[in-house]
Amino acid sequence: MADYRYIAVDGLVRSGKTELARRMAEAMNARLILDNTENPYRSQFFSDLGRGETDGFLKTQLIFLLNRYEQQIQIRQKGLFQKTTISDYIFFRDGIYAHQLLGDEELDIYKKIFRLFSDQVCQPDMVVYLQISFAEMMRRIRESGSPAEREVPREYWRELFEAYNYFFFNFKSAPLLVVNMEKLDISGKNGMEGLLREIRDHRLGTRYYAPL
Repeated sequence: MADYRYIAVDGLVRSGKTELARRMAEAMNARLILDNTENPYRSQFFSDLGRGETDGFLKTQLIFLLNRYEQQIQIRQKGLFQKTTISDYIFFRDGIYAHQLLGDEELDIYKKIFRLFSDQVCQPDMVVYLQISFAEMMRRIRESGSPAEREVPREYWRELFEAYNYFFFNFKSAPLLVVNMEKLDISGKNGMEGLLREIRDHRLGTRYYAPL
């Protein structure tokens, strides 16, 4: 694992990416970078999504993009690479939401800004994608999601689920470890040790990990 200076953990809503990133950072004595989700339009975004209104989506998406870009510039700084850095998102999947939500004209604006930023951010040395089924994601949203998340139409979650899987299953920019989060118990020592072994041993291409 010494070769991996930047590991990005990602996955759909309620997949457990933030908790896993925290536990990995603790186990590896790594620096932790968590997605900055502060956004003055976040609540309005979910409300509009529930009503099928899209007028404010561009400004919401651009604020998330700016937040993540600022964090990525921090990751590039030499001091952060004195030890391994772990984040709970990958910058390059930001466009998934833009393609799901924006109209053609707004998407063109977003793409121009995204291209400017993407040339200046770091590709992770490894990506850990947390996979859960659509049924499991919806169960977790019902049981532990925020009130706003529970109001979002099921069709939106279905489209997002498919878009995430398409993006990550076609991801070739870094070694990719796909982890079945319905079978991994990260609260136990054995679960984390098994995952860390997989990360240590994985070097090229895509690998799937489903603990017994």
